[in-house]
Amino acid sequence: MPTTRQRVNLTLSETEQRFLQAITAEGTAEQEFYLGYLQSAYGLPARSPGLADIVHVLVKLGIERLEHEAAEISYAAEAAAQTEEDRAVTAARAGHFAAIASRDER
Repeated sequence: MPTTRQRVNLTLSETEQRFLQAITAEGTAEQEFYLGYLQSAYGLPARSPGLADIVHVLVKLGIERLEHEAAEISYAAEAAAQTEEDRAVTAARAGHFAAIASRDER
């Protein structure tokens, strides 16, 4: 099944425009940081990025950050909803699994 990618028109603020121009300009510190980040985080080869490439990566980073924050909120809510009995069961299971793991290492 073919996938289609939605095209989006963006209106950038002056600050956003300056930031993107700095990343696309050859030899700037911003571009070096961007390329270094892509290499270390994703193993992508260093090449001069196009504007669409940069926006795509920034959207991806924003989505990853939001997913991380949503997971943290979910974990905190789940922990807050636990009763003393729930915590006791969790502690007992952890102890049981630790004992099994210890036994398996021998």
